[in-house]
Amino acid sequence: MKKSLLTTLLILIVSFNASAQELTIPRIFNNHMVLQHDADVRIWGWAKPEAVVSIVIDGEDVITSADDSGKWEAFLPKHEAGGPYTLNISSRKKISFNDVYFGDVWVAGGQSNMEWPVGGNIDNMEAELNDTNYPEIRFYKVAQRISFSPMDDLDQGEWKVANKENAKAFSAVAWFFAKHNHSEKNVPVGIIDDNWGGTPAESWVPAARLLTVPGYEDAAAEMLNPDREWDNVLQDNQDKNAEKYRRVEDQTEYLELGAHKADYNDSEWGEVELPNQTPLRDFVWLRKSFDLSTVTNGQLSFGNPGKFTQAFINGEKVYNKIWSDDPMIIDIDSSVLKEGENVIAIRTVEDWANTTFIGSEKNFWIHVGDQKIDLSGTWKFSNTVEPPMPEVIRYEHRPGVLYNGMINPVAGYTIKGAIWYQGESNVDKNQYYNMLFESMIEEWRTAWNQGSFPFLFVQLANYQQKYEKPTDSGWARLQEAQTQTLSLANTGMATIIDIGDANDIHPRNKQDVGYRLWQSARHVAYNEDNVYSGPMYRGHIIDGNQIVISYDHIGSGFMLRGSDTIEGFAVAGSDSVFYWADARIVDDKIIVSSPEVDDPVAVRYAWADNPDVSLYNKELLPAVPFRTDDW
Repeated sequence: MKKSLLTTLLILIVSFNASAQELTIPRIFNNHMVLQHDADVRIWGWAKPEAVVSIVIDGEDVITSADDSGKWEAFLPKHEAGGPYTLNISSRKKISFNDVYFGDVWVAGGQSNMEWPVGGNIDNMEAELNDTNYPEIRFYKVAQRISFSPMDDLDQGEWKVANKENAKAFSAVAWFFAKHNHSEKNVPVGIIDDNWGGTPAESWVPAARLLTVPGYEDAAAEMLNPDREWDNVLQDNQDKNAEKYRRVEDQTEYLELGAHKADYNDSEWGEVELPNQTPLRDFVWLRKSFDLSTVTNGQLSFGNPGKFTQAFINGEKVYNKIWSDDPMIIDIDSSVLKEGENVIAIRTVEDWANTTFIGSEKNFWIHVGDQKIDLSGTWKFSNTVEPPMPEVIRYEHRPGVLYNGMINPVAGYTIKGAIWYQGESNVDKNQYYNMLFESMIEEWRTAWNQGSFPFLFVQLANYQQKYEKPTDSGWARLQEAQTQTLSLANTGMATIIDIGDANDIHPRNKQDVGYRLWQSARHVAYNEDNVYSGPMYRGHIIDGNQIVISYDHIGSGFMLRGSDTIEGFAVAGSDSVFYWADARIVDDKIIVSSPEVDDPVAVRYAWADNPDVSLYNKELLPAVPFRTDDW
């Protein structure tokens, strides 16, 4: 019996080793892939130690051999754009990839605004989807993966050819960028779609690098602690996360509690004023009575609640929201209403940060017949009807884990450059972002070993409320850190301070974002002499009570859009108090002043979460936010 078991184990070990020595290649290499044209294209993989490996495409045959550990790499000679070709890789066995093109390859990284798909209700979505038949544009979606050590390969993935069905899942920003690249350069385009919504930049940087980046030293050291059993920690957290989403998406189990019914006893509940200014947490239940003198079809409005929200009237479900952009006005059928007392019950939970807000000022009412009843004010409230939300740690936010799982496996796949849209999740630590972001770019360039390849990024869009007076802004400070990153070689920035949405961190105008990134690419990656940026502060002089500002990237000249006056400038004296400034164009300068400031010492432009702006160059690119102070 023991001998039989030992023999079986030896067979398994030998079989495993033999399998491990067979020719394999990373999953980023696949049918329909795009290889970078006019560049030495790196191909790599694993085989039997010291085995000879042959790579053949379009008549070119490159020979290499594996090292003592079985790793091998080779470089295809430069090839002009075109295809389709078949790529054959042989070493005892043969691997073939079909429908392979040479063209331009870009990595598209970042958080949700880069991840946001073409099919995600972007502006003019249906028309855009009807213009997606571009068989020479291909996307490879990198599966989201957390890893506590650098991975050699991806778990899954395949190159997708652009068509109406496939394009729905493509990054919208990357899609519009790719279309410009394809049409203007007349080459196939491949996008490595490598992003994860909500993630901060530190997740995309090797933790070892962050040991020397201010603000991240301790977090990086924790991730590199060899005594932590990270795989077990992650598995336990994933189990809690699965339970969390099972509950937040539940549509039936919670009904057994009866809190949605009109006759439910809520006498032990507390009270809360809605709309609430302080967030409510966990699985929130709210109830309120209202009286009707007549019954007809009606409408209900309570703002834009959390992603998982249900509303009931007299026990009947009238509203259900799960990951949707449902209208704020809800039609109510008369069958759920009755004369006299009615009861509305709301169950809501917010998965992201467990912070729930209900109601919207002046938009919180029910309208039936001639009666319009204001629902703001006191509601019955409980967040103990159901057990609290499971506590889940977002390990995808920790230093290095996405670099390990999603960048390292594709680093070295020869590219033209990278495009990046991220920063929202780093606003709370904006003072550290410049060094963090520069470290990320440098580490990616080191990993790819392609020198200072072009790296183009999007500056944060305007977002959140407007203010009557000039204010400081963490959002603007993050934008400033992004501008500072332009000090790195071969970088470019797309400014979108004018196309954001005050109420949605995900502006749906992705067309202009892709277009403006492409203008940067034309200059940085293709060395064109084009206007690729909006007007950017160069310097200033103080002339009495005026500040005279000089700009780069004026292009064909200044112009105004959306207003007859130049908006967004503020000046301050030595007291550091800013006042809105009058501004005017004089030749290639902007001159600003304020009657409130006799002796100005500093000027700011678009320094706010959601500034009013109107200054552009005639190439329709908006002026870049800036400040001259360091307060």
